[in-house]
Amino acid sequence: MTPQYEAPSATVMALVLYRPRLDEWYDLDTTAALSGVSRRAILKYCRCGLVIPSFEIPYGAMMFGPEAVLTVRGVERVRIARGLERAWIAAMCEVLEDLELLRAEARRRRNE
Repeated sequence: MTPQYEAPSATVMALVLYRPRLDEWYDLDTTAALSGVSRRAILKYCRCGLVIPSFEIPYGAMMFGPEAVLTVRGVERVRIARGLERAWIAAMCEVLEDLELLRAEARRRRNE
């Protein structure tokens, strides 16, 4: 018998007040703190295209703009509201990546 997943209440996300300023950039740690989401979850969301870093500085650190913080919070709010586990979202992201690869392959074959 698998344990039942208990989603935290939606009010947990409402406790952190965030007012974006368009001229600010945040590193991964700050983005995680502002969004209330773990670094690992943000990296998964980036990998599957749900969140896109604004830019990467030369030594590989990702920098996020205010829209990314709001996007991460939105994804997390939907995940909590639907009672989804992050593993499910990661699996869906992998399916979407595979689908995009298949579409690219189909486009390539059509153009041959």
